[in-house]
Amino acid sequence: MREVGLPDAGERMIPASHHEAVVYAEHIVRYLFATRFVRGKRVLDVASGVGYGADILKSAGAAEVVAIDRSPEAVKYGKKHHSRYQPAYVVGDAESLPVRSSQFDVVVSFETIEHVPDYQRFLAEVKRALRQDGLCIVSTPNRDVYVEGNPFHTKEFTFAEFEQTLTGYFQYVETLSQDDWIASTVFFPEEMEGADKPLGRQPSIFKAVGKSPSETLYLVSLCSDARLPEAGQEVVLTSLYEMRYYLQEIAQRDAEIERLKTDLSEGAATLAQRDADLAERDVSLAEKDAAIMELREAYQDIWRQMGSLQRSFGYRLLERYRRGIRRLFPPNSLRSRTYRRFVQGLEAIVQQFGYLPRPRRPQR
Repeated sequence: MREVGLPDAGERMIPASHHEAVVYAEHIVRYLFATRFVRGKRVLDVASGVGYGADILKSAGAAEVVAIDRSPEAVKYGKKHHSRYQPAYVVGDAESLPVRSSQFDVVVSFETIEHVPDYQRFLAEVKRALRQDGLCIVSTPNRDVYVEGNPFHTKEFTFAEFEQTLTGYFQYVETLSQDDWIASTVFFPEEMEGADKPLGRQPSIFKAVGKSPSETLYLVSLCSDARLPEAGQEVVLTSLYEMRYYLQEIAQRDAEIERLKTDLSEGAATLAQRDADLAERDVSLAEKDAAIMELREAYQDIWRQMGSLQRSFGYRLLERYRRGIRRLFPPNSLRSRTYRRFVQGLEAIVQQFGYLPRPRRPQR
């Protein structure tokens, strides 16, 4: 379990936190590879992180291991948790190493060169710290394969670029390929139960898949101005911890997709019902529009008939008669009241003699 107070922005491997992950095997295998070259030697581990690698190098028989990291917290953590074999921990910068020139037989620096602002200055400092026939072991991610966009990386290299850069500082360079594999094993029970230790009886290893050395995830180089020592091969097996995690992630995402599909189906059904309601309303509006058009046509027909009536001779004659009556007998005048009484009396006489039909009273 990771200790509280140790900052980790995602670029530092801490065994207590990542023991079952592939990243643990990636880091450990590089240090185990380096142990082949350190027995009886003075070793400098540049950018040592929390110090697990420095302790591994010292346990392999190095005469001295100095671990340098720019993080005081990481150095403090290493002193507390990875000092079983007593490597020396120092706070320092990879571009300005706090060591004497030609002090070390071996300089180890894994996954560092891609982080430093000035990789040329870093390599010059590594060269300065080494004895004339000293060995440098350095690694970096392969830009052609590694995931893009790491915010901590300032310079990434392809296989060819890495070798070309190193040969600018060292006469001899040999680059090995590092990659991750899924393995299936047949072990004795005691070997199957063991952890963090070499296999007691070395197995034969059969590789089913091949790839170009320039297409591997990491590049590990041996560099020196003297003839290079014979390199070996290293394997670290780990569990399928991350695969189980990915399978769980896939299962969770599948469940989320199914939920979204259900929501989408329900949403589609709701939209279909709304479409049906809108279609029904459109029919009703169309019927109302038709009725309005009929009323409008009827209204326009009445106006046409009224226009015809107003243009007729009888209407004009009657209108002239009405205007004349209004002039002779102004409304609410004595003459108007006298005229109405005369008309009423005349109507009564005519009705009495049967010339006009008597108006019907409305039925109640």
